[in-house]
Amino acid sequence: MRKTSLFLLSVLFSPSLLAAPMVEAFLGEQITVLDDQGGIQREVASASLGKQPLPVLQYNKDLDLVEVELAGQKVWLDPLQLRINPPLNMVKMPCEKLPTTLASDHKNNSTMGYGGCSE
Repeated sequence: MRKTSLFLLSVLFSPSLLAAPMVEAFLGEQITVLDDQGGIQREVASASLGKQPLPVLQYNKDLDLVEVELAGQKVWLDPLQLRINPPLNMVKMPCEKLPTTLASDHKNNSTMGYGGCSE
């Protein structure tokens, strides 16, 4: 009974189910570190940042910036230089309203540049 309860609690609170945005990769050789207003502070080699996923601490939707912790310091980064999962901005589009050109298009639940459709 205890093992079952412990297992259910661990599944309930697992990070993958909570779907907190995580920085999975840095895109490009140099990553620009920004201040909270989007001003450039410095450039950092992405190879020096490691390969461990980083949790997104905050997302500033107005400036399109994400805050993460690098080397014990909270910094802001441009999400275009990062691979974030799950994505911060998903465009909700119903697939049936999108134009199709080939018979195979209606079987593929994606649109170029917009991600998945909300069916």
